[in-house]
Amino acid sequence: MTGEDLFRKNQQLSTEFELYLLEHPEIEEQIPDNAMIVLVPEYDPELAEKNIQLAKANKEPGQTIVYVRVEKLRASRIEGLTLQVA
Repeated sequence: MTGEDLFRKNQQLSTEFELYLLEHPEIEEQIPDNAMIVLVPEYDPELAEKNIQLAKANKEPGQTIVYVRVEKLRASRIEGLTLQVA
């Protein structure tokens, strides 16, 4: 997996996680302050392992790690779209 692939996949995953938190604020309340959030996509074992490795390498002393396991990711949240160029 290239660095660009890693960035692109994590960017999409992060965006979807943020949207999920907006719809489920009770989840955000369970995340400790200053915690490192590690997105672990079960549908992409290579990305999951890379994210875990990066988290371990970048964890601050005493910092809590929260592993967010994601079962699957839909292709898009957009169900209908119209584009008008003026």
